[in-house]
Amino acid sequence: MEGKSFFENISGLREELLHYVETKVSYYSLSAFEKSVKLTTSLASSSIIVLILLLALVFLSAAAGLYIGQLLESLELGLLIIGGFYLLLGIVFIIFRKKIFSRFIIKAMAEAFFHEDETESGR
Repeated sequence: MEGKSFFENISGLREELLHYVETKVSYYSLSAFEKSVKLTTSLASSSIIVLILLLALVFLSAAAGLYIGQLLESLELGLLIIGGFYLLLGIVFIIFRKKIFSRFIIKAMAEAFFHEDETESGR
């Protein structure tokens, strides 16, 4: 009778272990889904903000070009100065792109993924 009880306990332990593994897998898949949704939401909202800022930059650049053109009494020269400014700015970004963008992207991704884990641990 003791032998049967021992095997029943092992069988019950096996079932509990399988249930535990299934629960862990579902937890991690749910966690991955939640993080991917947060990342997608973050990217979408950031994209909308960047689009709005770019639109504002276009209008501000046009206004600056027109203003400089009036000061120099040549619309083409004003627009050329603004275009040259953006060309120089673009060259600076190309030269320093890894230093500027890598840190920002890594920091943003790490914050999106690990910030929630820290708050869950603190509970």
